Amino acid sequence: MALPLLVLVWRGARHLGTWLGVWDIALYSLGLSSLTSLGCLGVGTGLAWLAFRARLDPRWDTLLLPAYLIPPFVSALGFLYTLELLHIRPYGVGGMVLVWVSHYAPLAYLLLRPTFETRLGPLLLACEVHRVTGFRRLRALLPPLFPALLASWGIIYLAILGNYGVPALLGLPAGVYTLPTLAYSRLFSPLSSSPVGEAAAIGMLLGLLALPALALTPETSGEPSLRPVLPRRVGLAQASLSGFALLGVLLPLLGLLHKALFNPYSGVWQPAFVEAWALPLVRHGLLNSLGLSLSTTGLLLLLGLALATRPGAVRLLRRWLDLSYLLPGTLLGLGLILLLAPTALYATPWILLLAYVLHFAALMLRTLEAGLGGGIERLVQVGQLFGLSSLRAWWRIGIPLLRPYLAAGAFLVLPLALSELTLSALLYAPGSETLGVAVLSALSGGLFREAAAVGLILMLLSFLLLFLPRRVG
Repeated sequence: MALPLLVLVWRGARHLGTWLGVWDIALYSLGLSSLTSLGCLGVGTGLAWLAFRARLDPRWDTLLLPAYLIPPFVSALGFLYTLELLHIRPYGVGGMVLVWVSHYAPLAYLLLRPTFETRLGPLLLACEVHRVTGFRRLRALLPPLFPALLASWGIIYLAILGNYGVPALLGLPAGVYTLPTLAYSRLFSPLSSSPVGEAAAIGMLLGLLALPALALTPETSGEPSLRPVLPRRVGLAQASLSGFALLGVLLPLLGLLHKALFNPYSGVWQPAFVEAWALPLVRHGLLNSLGLSLSTTGLLLLLGLALATRPGAVRLLRRWLDLSYLLPGTLLGLGLILLLAPTALYATPWILLLAYVLHFAALMLRTLEAGLGGGIERLVQVGQLFGLSSLRAWWRIGIPLLRPYLAAGAFLVLPLALSELTLSALLYAPGSETLGVAVLSALSGGLFREAAAVGLILMLLSFLLLFLPRRVG
């Protein structure tokens, strides 16, 4: 499992001189990812605090899910077309930050809301009883949250550091490079004397920038606290969540709809879906994306079922596979190129499937581990005490209780696999393009309306995933 990363280090170590020419882009990527992730964390924490303080029902969280489920590069395309209607060109850092905040602030909210519920209830009640306000209240409430805040920042930082789609759409036209887009351009550069080696060296540098954040592992949230605190500012909390949901979903949607449905010159109704579907790349991309995402989810569900009776193996395997998920996808993609280029897997859909499975397996195993850690294993042991064999106890007691956790894992994996772009852009070959690659290719060919139509298809598929069962209790 670690072999692609080891091969990347071995190959990149012979081209460390490349670092001298890209140190400025490395520092730029570091600063941009760090500051933007802080902004996402600030917005997400504020929304989570308002929801917690207002005692909003957890169903309000569903408002923010669409903004996170929409692929980042689709959001970037939507914001681009919407702001162009206002005669604003969002190319460069400003547009990239806007898209990242709209996409990853909901992730910060979803990571922190459970922690607020489990840790702040009694403390906040004590502060109100003893009339602790202002800075003194902040001093009382912040320390218990600091580990969760730091871990959430690390997860968002890693996601932004390795993101390829948004910088490719909004950064490159303005001459703004990040390490993922630079590695991609060096890999396919006809002017480079050793494109694979230089890309591997840049990948190593990207990995070094990611390593510190890997230590910021999230803690378990624990049991929800009782709700003795009276709701405050309910209207403000509801308005804030609704407003952010509109910003993250409605604005990109309006731009995509206008570009895809109306002729840009005459302004008349002229949908571009037929023209988009006529492109072989779009048809193949849709089938490949659906096939890869469903196959990845199915294989990981089978893996979860096969390992359900081995909790120790689940924990061990998850720890190894965390590297493939948390580290930027550029590293895994480059490592698989170096490892599998001499084999028959290279330049086939199978290398993409392997990359997807390695990249997303940790998510499925984490949900399975949460279920096994919630007492299911003890219930299976009780069944064994009453005469059931180990296999029969797991089949009759353990597996049924694990189904909601496996469904939650599928809900996590399926939308991310459907919208994956970084691995696809590096590993696809003719005939194995995904929808994300189809969008980038349409934009490169000047087919802006067709790209908007494909973006709408991806957005619709993301919305449909909201109807998947995802409760874990």
